[in-house]
Amino acid sequence: MLTVVRWIGIVVSTLMVAAGFAWAAESSPQPVDASPAPESSPAPAGAPGIGADQVAPAAKPLAEKVELLSPIDGGPVQGWRITAFVTAGVDTDFAYLNASESYYQKLIATDPRTGYTGYLDDFAPYLKAPLPAKVVEKIKKKLPQMFELGRLEPWDRYAILAQIYIWRGMPAKDIGNAYLRATYTMRGLAISGGERDREQELRKLAIEYLEEAGEKAQFGMDQLPQLKYLIGDLYRRNGKFSKAIDYFDDAMKIKSRPEWLDEMIIRQKARAYGMDDR
Repeated sequence: MLTVVRWIGIVVSTLMVAAGFAWAAESSPQPVDASPAPESSPAPAGAPGIGADQVAPAAKPLAEKVELLSPIDGGPVQGWRITAFVTAGVDTDFAYLNASESYYQKLIATDPRTGYTGYLDDFAPYLKAPLPAKVVEKIKKKLPQMFELGRLEPWDRYAILAQIYIWRGMPAKDIGNAYLRATYTMRGLAISGGERDREQELRKLAIEYLEEAGEKAQFGMDQLPQLKYLIGDLYRRNGKFSKAIDYFDDAMKIKSRPEWLDEMIIRQKARAYGMDDR
């Protein structure tokens, strides 16, 4: 399947099956089909995820190079198609663990000449329709003013993706997921104070667009508990503990929430009360 699911589609995947938090100590994780492979699946059924105090082995995807064409200038762009993926689980904000370089950076491609960034189906030959001329013009003129295209960090590439999606008029859930994945690329890195500020800024933008997506009913009713929880955890990570607790409470009020989510809500709500933003 060429199309990569972009959004936080909160669906239970077959990534791993276990019970409670004991699952992390059991047998080695099994590979799963990663196309589409949203970390969107917040956790496997019955497996609430790994906490910040647990160390997981590096995620190792199997990927193949794909030759793409830029919709901006028609020039060649190299991308990757991830064909399989192994990870120990997900973090409390649904990020695949230890997957910045091996997964998230390969999930999108960037045109080195123009900065245009997207998933495989945002490039020819998979792009379904040409980009509007106004969008192309903005990419050519505004991207070089907004980003240092010759020195892009992984999180910059996802921020560019989000900005292009804004210009393209894409749904808020796609924009929010791009900003969220920008923060995932920073996970586990020894980053500077300025980069930490950038991480919080990107997370704030993810919250803004995910909240908008929720208000516009861009998620199914079965996804609302996970969405509420996720936004709560993003607020917690940004030090907005009262807002985090409000969202955790909202998630717990939804009777249709999956059972595995209860443990995550309880743990992260306790961390919010303890003013723990890790």
